[in-house]
Amino acid sequence: MSDTHITVTCTNCSFETTFSRLSAARVALADHERATGHTANWTIDSLSPGIERAGEEAGVCGIPGSSAADSPLVRSESRDASDVRSTDAE
Repeated sequence: MSDTHITVTCTNCSFETTFSRLSAARVALADHERATGHTANWTIDSLSPGIERAGEEAGVCGIPGSSAADSPLVRSESRDASDVRSTDAE
């Protein structure tokens, strides 16, 4: 069972529904907007623990020190340089 809980609501009518999968919520949001011309929003109430941990470790793009430096999800400058491979033909 998924820990994710997404609520899609419409700002123009009483449409509201919940999902456990982000992809299903995205489809419902787009379908409602397309069918009615209304503006729908979504709220992600909770995520699975692994997704929450990944978000915490990744930090906020452009804010130095907001990420966990020892996380495999974070690319350091030294790691980036060592990952560069030459594509020149010899």
